[in-house]
Amino acid sequence: MWDSHHLQKAHSGYFKHLFIAMWFNLLALALLVTGVIHALIPWLFPFTPYRLAKKITRGTEAYFIHND
Repeated sequence: MWDSHHLQKAHSGYFKHLFIAMWFNLLALALLVTGVIHALIPWLFPFTPYRLAKKITRGTEAYFIHND
């Protein structure tokens, strides 16, 4: 749960991590909202929650996951 070396392992500085993580948090909020709406009214936002989830996953892998 606590990893004092998280930024080094993610190959990121504090502010880069902060801004990118907050961007992904906003995408996750959009995913939540569109996902709930889509669950209630399936013809609205077709595939939008899926696309947002993929965008978060791809972004996380691109910015923070390196095979060292």
